[in-house]
Amino acid sequence: MIIGGYTMNDDGVHGITVTETEAGWSFYMQGDDADNFRSAWELAQEYGSNFGEFLYDHEYNTLFQ
Repeated sequence: MIIGGYTMNDDGVHGITVTETEAGWSFYMQGDDADNFRSAWELAQEYGSNFGEFLYDHEYNTLFQ
């Protein structure tokens, strides 16, 4: 799924990979971290946040390598 300059690949049980498309930086989460990410993103969508804002608001942007 491409969301405003980011690609999110949710592999369900295996985890989530988020990639910043311009720089190619990415991070990967699994287990409880991935579940928490999914829940927080679903809630943020209900309040109208875009994906970039969501990453910065929850400091996920610090995980890009």
